[in-house]
This record gives sequence, structure tokens and C-alpha cells, in this order.
Amino acid sequence: MKKPMKKLLVLGLLVSSLCLGGCSNATPSSSTSIPVVSDKVAVTYIANETMVYSSTAEVVNAVADSVVEISTESVTTQWGRQYIVSGAGSGVIISKADNDYYIITNNHVIEDAREIEVKTRDGISYDAVIVATDDSEDIGIVRITTSDTLTQATWGNSDTLQVGEDLIAIGNPLGSLGGTVTKGILSAKGRTIIIDNYAMTLLQTDTAINPGNSGGGLFNMRGQLVGIVNAKKAAEEIEGICFAIPGNRAKDVYENLLENGYLKGRAYFNIVVSSGTLDNQEIAYITNVNGAEADTFKQYDRIRSINGEEITSILSYNIALSHLTVGEKATIQVNRGSYQTSMWGGRITFSDDITTFEATVLQYGE
Repeated sequence: MKKPMKKLLVLGLLVSSLCLGGCSNATPSSSTSIPVVSDKVAVTYIANETMVYSSTAEVVNAVADSVVEISTESVTTQWGRQYIVSGAGSGVIISKADNDYYIITNNHVIEDAREIEVKTRDGISYDAVIVATDDSEDIGIVRITTSDTLTQATWGNSDTLQVGEDLIAIGNPLGSLGGTVTKGILSAKGRTIIIDNYAMTLLQTDTAINPGNSGGGLFNMRGQLVGIVNAKKAAEEIEGICFAIPGNRAKDVYENLLENGYLKGRAYFNIVVSSGTLDNQEIAYITNVNGAEADTFKQYDRIRSINGEEITSILSYNIALSHLTVGEKATIQVNRGSYQTSMWGGRITFSDDITTFEATVLQYGE
């Protein structure tokens, strides 16, 4: 009997598609983190470590209003036809500047969305706009504007979490069950999980998580936000293996994005890398070069190594990039390639010779 395949699911929910013609009771401490938003100041609070709730119900009563439902619409093109695709996820209200509230969620929940709606626990809906996103960290920020007073979550210290500690997830499973509360424990810390060709270090929990929970909050019994839910293992024989971005990392990325509009310090080269197969082995090669120096990257280069790290896929390419520092000179080795056409079509062929050169590491987003 063939065993079912194990899958890692990011938890944004695809709801439908339409074909087109063409805290709360908790008092924040005086310690604040202040990212700059244009000429405004958006304040995020770090919770007081001495605050402890005696029951799950008390935690939920304190923090549930900070978790929102997110609905999106995006346009996709297939076979020459355009479709509106609806999606759903969750988010957490984190900071405020004047009448603007800023909500953290997953990049994969809001990526490429042309319309975004945020609904609070009391059923009020607001139009939202994307502030900034980063796919490598799977973090996104949206903003809503309202004179209403909304509840903001407070950050906890995810580094001090202990395996076996109780955790509470609040989100919008199935895209229609907003405000759903589930409880479990911290199963493990520091799990390296591959999501969309990026290696992420995540918290593992057995708290029940389902599609639509993406971007929702993972809280400890102090009512502190210690994680942003983003993935789970899915297969018939798997139960209770779910993941969240550690709160400390999510907070750092959130504030970086809010201040800069992009993830400052993220290294990249101004090239487009694709995956392919050669002699039944996966390879990474360049499909487009944007403004690189003439003696560096070229279209159809097969990337063999970066600073001595072997490149065999987009994943290994992204991992190598994460080890680089903006502004440094990286040593690159490639096989030069060319596109050959014939009466039977076209294909890329690569030289057996290794070409070595140095390339300056750029700042992503600039």
C-alpha cells in the first residue's frame, strides 16, 4: 500500500476564484520599541514579565481582540484568462500611529493582493493597505485607518520559552471561523523548516492549526505574543506538528520593515534564478540579469558556488545569500551557458569550464 506523502503547508487559505472576461486587561510596561513610520511614531509594547494569568479564559479575554481576520483578492492569469482569487488568513494588531493601526501577518497571506479587508473580533470590517513585506522571513504588514480604539498585542520574549510550556493560538481557520482559540504546548524550539525555498528557524507546537490560521497569534499564559503562526505538517499519519515564527524574530523583522519599507541587511544579487534539471540532477541557473557588471553574472549562467558553498538549487542559493553581508565582495563560480535553437525547439547548454569572478553583494530593496 502506498504511503501518503508528507507535506508542509503554509496556512493561508484559498477560498474561491472567479473567472474574469479579459490587551486588554494587561498594562504594558514602560519599555517600548519605536520604529519610524514616515513622520509618525508607531509604538509597540513589550509586556511586563511578572504578569501571569491563572486560566486560558483570562488570557483569551485579554488578547483575543488584538487578533483579526484578513480577507484578500488577487488576480492571476492562466491560459490567457484572468481570474480573481480570494484568500483568507489572520493577523495581529501590533502598533498604532495617530489613527493608523499596524497589523503583522504572513507575507504569503497578503502577497500580490490587490484588495485586503481586515475584520476585528466585534465584526467591524476595514479596508487595509500593504505597508511592507518580506518573503524570506514570511512577514508582512498591513495598515488600517480608524478613529476606533482597537486592542494591541504585547510582545513576549520567545527566547525564554520552555519546551512543554502552554501556548494558545488565536486565528481564522478555514477563513470563516475568526476568533477560534486552540491550546497546546511548545513541542520544540529551533526547528529548521523549508518553506517556499527558504530555510526558517521556527517554534514547533501541537496547538491545533489549520488553513486560515496563517499570520495569527501564538500567545503564552502571560498574554504575550510569542509567535506568528505560519505552517504545519500535513499527512494522514501526522498529528499536531505545527510551526510559528518566534516572536523575537517576528518583532525584529516587523520593526525593520516598518522603519525601512524593506528588510535592511538582506543580501541579494540583481539576478533572477530558476531551477532546472541536468543529467537528472537539480541545478540553479540565471534567467535574467538586471544591471550587473559585464564581467560578473550573465544570463544562462549555471551557479556552482558562492564563497565556496555549493549551489544545487534555489534553496541552496537562498541559504548562501543569507550568509553574505551587504557590500562585501563574494566569490562566484559558474558554468557559462547559452540558449541553442533548432528545428525541434530550444535548450540551454553549459560549458564544462568553471568561470570565477567577484560580485558585490547588494542591499535587497534598494
